[in-house]
Amino acid sequence: MSKATLYATIWLSALMLTLAGCPSEPTGDTPVGKWLLKEPVTGQNYYIYVPNRYSHKTPAPVIISCHGTVPFDVSNSHIETWKGFGERYGFIIVCPDMVGTDGILGDGPTQAMLEDEHRILSILSTLSHMYNIDRANVFLTGFSGGGFPTYFVGLRHPDIFRAVSPRNSNFNERNLDGWFPPEANTLPMFIAWGDNDPGTIKDQSENAVSYLRRKGFRPTTKVIPNTGHERKPRYTMDFFLAHRAPPKGTMTVAPRSPARPAYPRTPAARPYSAPPRRPATPPVRRGTYDAPPPP
Repeated sequence: MSKATLYATIWLSALMLTLAGCPSEPTGDTPVGKWLLKEPVTGQNYYIYVPNRYSHKTPAPVIISCHGTVPFDVSNSHIETWKGFGERYGFIIVCPDMVGTDGILGDGPTQAMLEDEHRILSILSTLSHMYNIDRANVFLTGFSGGGFPTYFVGLRHPDIFRAVSPRNSNFNERNLDGWFPPEANTLPMFIAWGDNDPGTIKDQSENAVSYLRRKGFRPTTKVIPNTGHERKPRYTMDFFLAHRAPPKGTMTVAPRSPARPAYPRTPAARPYSAPPRRPATPPVRRGTYDAPPPP
């Protein structure tokens, strides 16, 4: 066994024990349940929670949460982690199935990040037809290996995301540098990790902070005391609430203006232009759904 393989195996074992022994911080019960939907363009699954008080007359803010290494961290875990806050503060919560989020043996490859970007933007476009989304308050967060797409997608779209928060996250400068526009450095960012996190997570979080500061960002950071590799969304939720902007109305995900500075893109990574949203009455929801809601 090579030294690199040995280290990876040790870290994997430690992570498995950590995740198994430290449940996610509870965020409260909800009167209605999550839905499991399939995004029609990409054909990929995502979980969504819509707060019980949602009204089509009022734009609703959105939090998108990216899961980490499968099978230790999956989209269902994230919807369960965040839905209590969604209900309490009136946020729609979205947790997509992602690729390239293996933070144990992976490094956030660019092609996988472009696929994750495709999925996230397609979901936002689809939801703009279903709900009255507050385009001024769309937030992006991710845990562990979900930090790869959180950094990549968030920084590439400062016009879409109000704030970004990688939590206990992996980071890879090589697959991020040069892929986002200069104006991204005005994006509010909150980076947190536990004081008992694995060394890899702590090192990569510190590397991310150092890199972003060199690029002109001013990230807010927090080392959470008495915490290992655990989902602790409270601090990120507080940050999002503190940076919430006045509503601007329904969101339409559109391509960037051609006048913006050029940076690497691929056709597959371009956002979708959603046609004008048709007003609709959302379905009445009763009970808990782990399948698509009735039409």
